[in-house]
Amino acid sequence: MASYVLSHDLGTTGDKAVLFDLDKGSIAASAFEGYRTFHPRPTWAEQDPRDWSGSFAKATRKLLKVCKARPEEVRALSFSGQMLGCLGVSKTGKPLMRSVIWMDQRSVKQANAIREKIGERSYYETTGNRISPTYTISKILWLKSERPSKYREAHKFLQAKDYVISRLTGNFCTDYSDASLSGMFDITKRRWAYPILDELGIDEGKLPEARASTEIVGELSGEAAHEVGLRRGTPVVLGGGDGPCAAVGAGVVRPGSAYVYIGASSWIAVCAERPLLDPKMRIFNQWHLDPGMVSPTGTMQAAGSSYRWLRDEVCSIERERAAKAGKDPYSIMDSEARKVEPGSGNVIFLPYLMGERSPWWNPNARGVFFGLALGHQRRNVIRSVLEGVGFNLKTILDALQESGEKVERMVAIGGGARSKFWRQVLADILGKKIAAIRNPEEATSVGAAVAGAIGIGFYKDFLAAEKLVRVASEELPDAENHRKYVAYHGFFERLYFVLVPFFDELAAMGAGG
Repeated sequence: MASYVLSHDLGTTGDKAVLFDLDKGSIAASAFEGYRTFHPRPTWAEQDPRDWSGSFAKATRKLLKVCKARPEEVRALSFSGQMLGCLGVSKTGKPLMRSVIWMDQRSVKQANAIREKIGERSYYETTGNRISPTYTISKILWLKSERPSKYREAHKFLQAKDYVISRLTGNFCTDYSDASLSGMFDITKRRWAYPILDELGIDEGKLPEARASTEIVGELSGEAAHEVGLRRGTPVVLGGGDGPCAAVGAGVVRPGSAYVYIGASSWIAVCAERPLLDPKMRIFNQWHLDPGMVSPTGTMQAAGSSYRWLRDEVCSIERERAAKAGKDPYSIMDSEARKVEPGSGNVIFLPYLMGERSPWWNPNARGVFFGLALGHQRRNVIRSVLEGVGFNLKTILDALQESGEKVERMVAIGGGARSKFWRQVLADILGKKIAAIRNPEEATSVGAAVAGAIGIGFYKDFLAAEKLVRVASEELPDAENHRKYVAYHGFFERLYFVLVPFFDELAAMGAGG
């Protein structure tokens, strides 16, 4: 009889589910079920939690059918999920609202209030994070101020994976990694930051219990088991946030190892034995799935989503060519970008279409194309978007290295990591080897599966993840291209700082439409 762990990664665009074969140490099958993101106003972003649970059920049934897996062969369920959200639920677990997700920027006023009451430096030293409207704590304060009845009704505030787990088991909990990016967690004491909660008037009873990612937190209820075709009583392992799960799926489980994730957002993270507190507060800290490790990270808001925006709003000709050839539009866009020299003909893109987290922590920042001239073509613009994301990641990498981490090589994961061209651009900009692994889009789900396997005792510890990573190729930096990009990166940073007062002035004019 086969033995599987079923893991679900509840990401920004949908649920990526994996049936992980424990005996073979590989993916038996994967499935994806998408769901919508609602933008009721500029910089707002919401999702319906019922879509999460619906996608979970559809993806599970699809996997069992494809693999012809019997319910008793699924030894555990485990989860990964998007982080920094805010979903209030009742005592019975009923959603009181659509979830305010990670990219939402509505709570600028509340973030400023935290800064006034707590102080940026004090807050950073306690939580390992910057004050930002992206964090759960700011969103809870917005709800308390703008939707006070919803705040009072809320029994618990949950993240995406925690909501689905509550529907499956009836239990409310979260893990250390998700808690650590709520903006309410003490990064050194590994518990809720009670003094901050008290100062801001947030009821700590509305927060779920934080536990280790490998804990079995309940069993699949009879109703849930019937709905998805699994065995009642199947153990449910907590898992973690998408970033820490991705680290495990990339094999980043030893101090000093690093990876770059390229998805809707993008980040660089390392594995460390202690938090890294950057004097300039450009990076943040989150708990690794391994409860003995921390994952210092720098996350930018709009990486793959910038490229997607370009595809949808600008590159209609490339989309038409792709449709006629039966190809992915991104492959056509990449081929056009290859025709342009590094530097995109002096077109610089600031990738701040949803404000920015690392390294600037500026919700007022906006996307900019700088240097356009009549001689430029769409291909210049296309390449500039890829490079602009790379320049921002370079600033993040610099911050990590200045804080004491030595990075020689990074594993690339996420949907954007499928592009060999983008990986090469990143290698040239960062000046580092970029390793591509097989199934880069499933790394997060594999990380959750490893947590599940440890939870049921199949693996001893997270070092098992190193044996599961299979490198497909490695891009080496081109020395001449890197030299050029060093100059462009310096210009990129100076351009941002020149535009900061204009971003602020524009924000003061109103949101616009």
